[in-house]
Amino acid sequence: MKYRIRDIENFVETTGCKTIIQAATKLEISQPALSESLKRLESDLGATLFYRSRTGIELTPSGRVFLSKAQSLIRSLKDLEFPTNKETVFAGRTITIGCHVTVAQYTIPKALKHVRTMAPDYRVELKHDLSRNIQAEIQRGTIDVGVVINPAEIPDLVIQKLTTDTMAMWKGKGDVDKETVICNSDLFQTQSILKKWKNKSAKIISSESLELICSLANENLGYAIAPARAVEASGYKLEQAPGLPTFTDEVCLVYRPEFGKTQAEKIIIEGIKKSLGVVKK
Repeated sequence: MKYRIRDIENFVETTGCKTIIQAATKLEISQPALSESLKRLESDLGATLFYRSRTGIELTPSGRVFLSKAQSLIRSLKDLEFPTNKETVFAGRTITIGCHVTVAQYTIPKALKHVRTMAPDYRVELKHDLSRNIQAEIQRGTIDVGVVINPAEIPDLVIQKLTTDTMAMWKGKGDVDKETVICNSDLFQTQSILKKWKNKSAKIISSESLELICSLANENLGYAIAPARAVEASGYKLEQAPGLPTFTDEVCLVYRPEFGKTQAEKIIIEGIKKSLGVVKK
């Protein structure tokens, strides 16, 4: 497109004035600069937009036709802008946040409380899955942003380490069944801990639900392998078993490079960081 938006805006503003000098004053630019802008636009269009005389300026027939088109163009451009008013930050857009359901318990409530304060019109969709699946969906573009545990390093994703979590062995108060371990046996962290545990329990109760794992441990049905944050979120007063193997998880914020540009996206990112106690620098 050969036309300059600024020239078109200057033209529209000038049509409401009697002279070029008056228009330049209104636009807060010099008279020569405005004259050059209008001449450039006329050259681009190949048409004369104003009759100029000692008494002032007046639109030509071509100028009147172009004014209608220019006003329509400027309205369309304004519709493209993302609003900055606090009441209309999301402007009807829904942002999808992905994370494991357990991670969601200790991040999403606090994150959305912050988002609601900053943007009352917020709209979000929550998707829950294993971290590796959440990361894959972010890469495909079906999820906007996610909290991912131990993400794989992928060049086309932004990965920000927010905090750590400790995968450990937990037990309830009282006599625990030392012959049983309760865990999600499919997790890499679990497999790493079991590999390091020399005198590990013979019986394994496997479950994908960290909430259930904590509940069973609370009933002293065995040692639970679970993240510390999941134990805290469960509400059970479990104790970490001393001297047994642990695994340190990295809790990361993951999104595509094009995310985080609009005010709504920035507020979502800020909310997630605040939920994990990450101080904005």
